[in-house]
Amino acid sequence: MSNTVSQETINIVKSTAPILKKHGQKITTRMYEVMFEQYPDVKTQFDMSAQANGTQPAKLATAVYSYATHIDHLETLQAMVDKIAHRHVQTHVLPEQYPIVGKCLLQAMKDVLGDAATEEVVAAWAEAYQALAEIFINREQQIYQSN
Repeated sequence: MSNTVSQETINIVKSTAPILKKHGQKITTRMYEVMFEQYPDVKTQFDMSAQANGTQPAKLATAVYSYATHIDHLETLQAMVDKIAHRHVQTHVLPEQYPIVGKCLLQAMKDVLGDAATEEVVAAWAEAYQALAEIFINREQQIYQSN
């Protein structure tokens, strides 16, 4: 897994790790609210009981925090990426759905973090999310092809 993000983005994203540790689940819970409101058709791909009891937002919050912490050492995330990618294949996640999630995640960061979500932070996370989405899309295509 190679990284295509700038050093500046790496520095900014890593600097947000503590705030993500503190507010991560609020952000991911908000992200799903925004996504299900704006894109109700994606609901069918989600286990809504895992939404209701908070396990899905918690898992995503952990993944986002892990990425922020290890963005400069992506190889340490390989097992997590594989596990999530296999789950995405099982639930038929498509490459064109990644921009939807990215848009909703950035909106949720702004909603929850307020002034702490500066233009710089949002721009860095947009770049970082795009890079991570490409990693998942490539891995998921490999899995689809090997099935």
